[in-house]
Amino acid sequence: MQVVPAGDNAVLIGLGEVTAGELHAAARAARSEPGVVAVVPGHSSLYVIRGEGVSELPPAPRAPRQHRIRVAFDGPDLHELLARIPRDEFLAHVAGLRLTARYLGFRGGFAYLDGWPDEWSMPRRATSRPVARGSFGVAGNVAGFYPIDTPGGWNILGRTDADLEHALAPEDEITIEVVDALPTAPRSSNRSAPLLLAHAELLSAPLATLVGPRVWANLERGLPAGGPFDEEAAACASSAVSGATQLLECAMTGPRLRFTRDAFAAWCGPDLELRTWRVKEGEELAIGRVTGGLRGYLAIGDRAGDAAVPERRRRSDVILAMRGPHDTGLNEIECEVTPHLDRVGIRLRPLRDAGIAIPADLRSSGMQCGTVQLHPDGSLVVMGPDHPVTGGYLQPMTVITTERWKLAQLVPGERVTLRAQPPSS
Repeated sequence: MQVVPAGDNAVLIGLGEVTAGELHAAARAARSEPGVVAVVPGHSSLYVIRGEGVSELPPAPRAPRQHRIRVAFDGPDLHELLARIPRDEFLAHVAGLRLTARYLGFRGGFAYLDGWPDEWSMPRRATSRPVARGSFGVAGNVAGFYPIDTPGGWNILGRTDADLEHALAPEDEITIEVVDALPTAPRSSNRSAPLLLAHAELLSAPLATLVGPRVWANLERGLPAGGPFDEEAAACASSAVSGATQLLECAMTGPRLRFTRDAFAAWCGPDLELRTWRVKEGEELAIGRVTGGLRGYLAIGDRAGDAAVPERRRRSDVILAMRGPHDTGLNEIECEVTPHLDRVGIRLRPLRDAGIAIPADLRSSGMQCGTVQLHPDGSLVVMGPDHPVTGGYLQPMTVITTERWKLAQLVPGERVTLRAQPPSS
């Protein structure tokens, strides 16, 4: 077992060669430790996060579930497997398999399933191609269902009509029910819904997100824990209102609203300047462009609160981090912010070569907001609050918790330096 820091609030525990049962037993033990709010299993590791503040909702214990999923084996790559085994023999055997969700990754809560027979192993395909939602695939001796439409490189053997987007969790067990045909493609129940406010109608909110506290239990299904990207600005706006409240996180420009009832509104921008309004039913409010950074927060409630306004702050071009959990020896990386940034992550272009060997494929391990990924092409991605729960790329640094607000306020074209200290023992 190897335990290494992953920022100032987490550790990555490497377990070595373990079975799915051993991995999940270690995860249960880690969840029982005081102060732990989340444990994310990777292929052979645990990413253990400890609580940082009162805005977080720790998960309730969850028992593993049994899933019976019907599959029609009519995939485009099935013929390659059937060259080794007669179809009738294959179908009879696969109907009795019990697969276990080892860990989650990819988009939509993709579950990596243990239990696929070694003799049916199929190497991952050399190139990706479009794969339809509900496809059942194999890569090596690992199986999985594609929960969404996405490119993928697994061998597609069949399909299901079950909606599996964020439906499986680590330790869940899956039994396949073989069917001859399926009438329809699966439908998603997790579609984006319009933003609904209790006090107002949104007339314009091009890049707005309704945010609440982090929900660590989401990680169990491959969903992000969420929460505001800039917690300090969000807390400033929220403190100014009370009663039934809602919080909008707005990028680049604030919203325009028409109020459907009397309310109190508060706006906090990147520099922590607070503005408040007492509005009447029928009145409109337009915030305008966000200045001094990328994100601002609009809190709406029934009445005024006891505003807790912190000192004004200035953004610097240095973001402090800790080395690791994959300690490559990098202490400083100068970057330019690209236009590819959202709540999932921020892509950065290093201004010079890192000078280290970057592996193309690592065993997937957990991540958090502030995780820095170094990709084989030399680019960097820093994870935001809606990040994937696991990833298979090098993690040379993790931004410390008190510096994450700077990530939220980065704008395209800006130059920043990620500066890390060696992990403490």
